[in-house]
Amino acid sequence: MDPASLSFAVVGMFLTCCKGYKFLSDTKNAPSDARDAARRVLMEFHVLGSWGAHFELRSDLPEQQNPEKLRFFLTNEHARRGVFDALCYISETFTDVKRLDKKYGIVCEYHMKGDKSPRMPRDLREFLDGVDFPPNRSHGAPAGADEETKQFLKTSKTRMSLLERCRWSVRDKGRIKELVTRLKRCNDDLHRLCHFDALAQINLALPAFVLSQYKNFMDLYKVAEIVDQSAQDQTSPTSEGRERLAAMAKFKARLTTPEKVADKYQARWRLLNQEDYEVRSRSHSYSMGASLKNRQPVFVEWQSFTGDDNRPSKAAEEQIHKLANFLSLPHRPHEFRGLDCVGLFKDTANDRYGVVYNLPAHLRDIPRSKKSESDRIYNPRTLTDLIRSNVQQVIDLGDRFSLAKKLIRSVVALHTCGWLHKNICPRNILFFAARSTPGQAIKASKIDFGRPFIVGYGLSRPDDIADREMGEHHREAEYSRREVEYGRREAKYNRLPDSPARESIYQHPDKATNPRRRFRHSYDMYSLGLVLLTIGLWEDLDIDSNMFEDLYKCRRYILHRLVPDLWSQCGAIYGEVVRDCLTISTDDTELAEQGQRNHALRLAEKLDRCVA
Repeated sequence: MDPASLSFAVVGMFLTCCKGYKFLSDTKNAPSDARDAARRVLMEFHVLGSWGAHFELRSDLPEQQNPEKLRFFLTNEHARRGVFDALCYISETFTDVKRLDKKYGIVCEYHMKGDKSPRMPRDLREFLDGVDFPPNRSHGAPAGADEETKQFLKTSKTRMSLLERCRWSVRDKGRIKELVTRLKRCNDDLHRLCHFDALAQINLALPAFVLSQYKNFMDLYKVAEIVDQSAQDQTSPTSEGRERLAAMAKFKARLTTPEKVADKYQARWRLLNQEDYEVRSRSHSYSMGASLKNRQPVFVEWQSFTGDDNRPSKAAEEQIHKLANFLSLPHRPHEFRGLDCVGLFKDTANDRYGVVYNLPAHLRDIPRSKKSESDRIYNPRTLTDLIRSNVQQVIDLGDRFSLAKKLIRSVVALHTCGWLHKNICPRNILFFAARSTPGQAIKASKIDFGRPFIVGYGLSRPDDIADREMGEHHREAEYSRREVEYGRREAKYNRLPDSPARESIYQHPDKATNPRRRFRHSYDMYSLGLVLLTIGLWEDLDIDSNMFEDLYKCRRYILHRLVPDLWSQCGAIYGEVVRDCLTISTDDTELAEQGQRNHALRLAEKLDRCVA
């Protein structure tokens, strides 16, 4: 069977398998004694869905399939022989009701709401009796002739539609684990057929695909528990993705745990004593300092809690405390690219808090005999600093690609865990001195471009803020007020010579022109796109100050004048990623935001193809 024809058969069988998973993994309608098993089946459904999403197959929108990527994948003879067979195994597992009963202890019965003794249709009776079930396809056998494959697909769809008219119950809970093991083995077979690069991308995308569907902290802890167990099989090609999913699920669960519960079960941020820290400068948005207790260098980021009337605001203080909870949580995913937060101290004289971070580990134990030299080593450099000081000495293209990949993965990880950054720009991306080779001292002039750190979380918040403590309008009005306030604070404490107008170009025009619009994932991706543009060109964005008043005009100028230069300097793939970031949809519906998250994943996967 040719790849084009087989791809449509694979799409059909994939959707059939998804229906079977939905039938057995519906935890709301599952028997109370089988909900744990249903959750485990659901997790395998997520793994299959992540595999399908990589090939642009969607179980939620069956009519919107794009088999082009799958068709190319099926040009590989080995994949062509295995993919359809693996999906057939999954379909047979769900529709062979006799095997479900005898081997896995799951009984399917006809059910019609409101009718205690419904009359069973003949086709359904034959289905439940196991009449005329097609023979199993032998694993590894080539997909047969077109007519044979079409007939098998048609039969599978028919039997799945009959299954959906039934309800299931558990006769033997102890044997359901065998069903989960079989489904996991089928998923592993599908993933083993993928190319190494494709498998790596699927494992990276698995947490984002799964966690976007969970918001309740108890559900997230359940996900982490189930995936932790399945990740112990190191022979599985999805073990790496499952481990990352378990780690991110635990972290997101801690983030979404209500404060009253969290105060009992997990450590919160620490209020430090201002007198224990020596801070060199108190006039910038951030400063370097040292702990007077152990002389360890620290990085301090200032957060003002004054309101519009220049007086201390209780609401602003509470928001800074919530931000500290986020920054202080342990076991953050390493993709976050953030410094470790120690806690915060209150600078009452200036109506602000100092958020204290540890420096990277290799900088903490440098001898301080030469104070001026060690101070230069400790000082971070922003992306803006590096570009302005190295305009004539552009860093290697491969290093720029690596930097861009880490930043986009960081933003995707942040969104996966349910948070928005809201202030992505070059001055909030820091670099420190690189590690030294054995026997040599660390040099301040040698910057580690491979380890960027993202700061500037002053406006960061959960992405589902409208569903929490306040109503949507009240909550967003409060955050909009804080955004204006934050811009004023930045103008006051910012050490860079950028004007607030120049910094505003990193905000999406929709948000900048209407500050009360709810911030969404696509706005972060827009800001990131401009950062990637800056990295690709390795120069400040050359934009006339007259355009700052009309950010839509500014965006058109960037898209038509600056972005095309990336094709000659960084290649077509990098240029397309930047362009897609700047033109990403900003619709506000729940479905649109899910599409934005998926689009960000696709862009991260696309950027992985950039090599130099």
